Amino acid sequence: MSAAIGPRKVPLVYVPVFEELVGDAETFFDRYFNKAPMLRRAALSGDPEDILSLTDLDQILSSEAIRPPYLDIAKDGRQVPPAAYTEPIVVQGQYVTDRVVPARVAAQFRAGATLTFNSLNHHRPNLRAVAAALTHRFAAQSEVIAFLTPGGKRGLAPHYDPVDVFVVQLAGTKSWRVWPVPEQRRGDDRGNLDEAALGTPAVEATLHPGDVLYMPYNCAHVATARETVSLHLSVTVQPRRWSGIVQDVVARLVTDDPTFWGNARLRADDAAAGLRAMLAMLCERLPDVDVNAETRRLVTEGSSAEGTELPHHLRDVAGADAIEPGSLLTRQDLVTVEVLDRADDKVRASIGGAVYTLPTAVIDMLDSMTDGRTVPAGALLADTSAELSTRTARTLTRIGVLRPA
Repeated sequence: MSAAIGPRKVPLVYVPVFEELVGDAETFFDRYFNKAPMLRRAALSGDPEDILSLTDLDQILSSEAIRPPYLDIAKDGRQVPPAAYTEPIVVQGQYVTDRVVPARVAAQFRAGATLTFNSLNHHRPNLRAVAAALTHRFAAQSEVIAFLTPGGKRGLAPHYDPVDVFVVQLAGTKSWRVWPVPEQRRGDDRGNLDEAALGTPAVEATLHPGDVLYMPYNCAHVATARETVSLHLSVTVQPRRWSGIVQDVVARLVTDDPTFWGNARLRADDAAAGLRAMLAMLCERLPDVDVNAETRRLVTEGSSAEGTELPHHLRDVAGADAIEPGSLLTRQDLVTVEVLDRADDKVRASIGGAVYTLPTAVIDMLDSMTDGRTVPAGALLADTSAELSTRTARTLTRIGVLRPA
């Protein structure tokens, strides 16, 4: 396979599967995940440029809709100010201050700058699918970033990131130095590290198209393109650290328990004693936490991260009129339903930020559908006619809380 980047004649779309990134999943999670960097040669089964090519990046730039921070430029280890490659423009009478100018971006690239295309999963369907696969497996936010580096250039100085990274080399070659996982990791990011002080790298290799390199979060690394232009993806995964998980569970516990709803006067003489009492009550309640239910909730919330789902809002709304009694419906996970108050057989609820008054039976039905099950529109509401149930289903679909399965 040629290392050079050439023009693409036939637009193809390639979505690498999870196993192409990690290899054998059991081996990956046992030996490498959160423990050590891993290099896999020729890991991809298809043509890497069918994932993303230089032609694809040109199309993104020429759309004239991309703006910072979706595009970032760095040169000699420093960020190039967006004003150097953007300009104001008037669109339909509205003033847009920072439209990216492709010619200026190209000039920066010719001068040796690295182009970073952030969150490509937001507008590239195949990369959204890649992010969705990792989000599902890790129950954590995933993003896809592309780095285009001129031959012989280094985009960033030695640094480490707050995320796990799967580097997927697409075109050209790039030399990497990756240091071991440090004993203590705060999960932050840090740049301009002293390379001489980092010691012996755990991985020192040149990546070729189709190679995949995994780095746990806070692994220091640095990369330099070889003789030709290098294009690679960094598919990131946000760690679900125990500190954040415990904070999440405890926050839900104290938020939902009226015992902790009181207002503290911290300058009072007994404030410290009051805090000790609150902490003691928290300790009493912790053994009763349903850890299985909490784990399921954390997985569900982590698996629906931004930029990974491919919703069909417009299609679903337009399709509401075509719903028949036999049409299968399911809950729209991205739309929240919050009960504000109940009175008799009516419930006032906030759905997606708008307030509605609905029969209690509707809310009970929505609560019963949080497990992903499907229900025929005509059987949505118990003890009502199929006609009324179907009309209710159409209404709930229009406001976004249900969708065709």
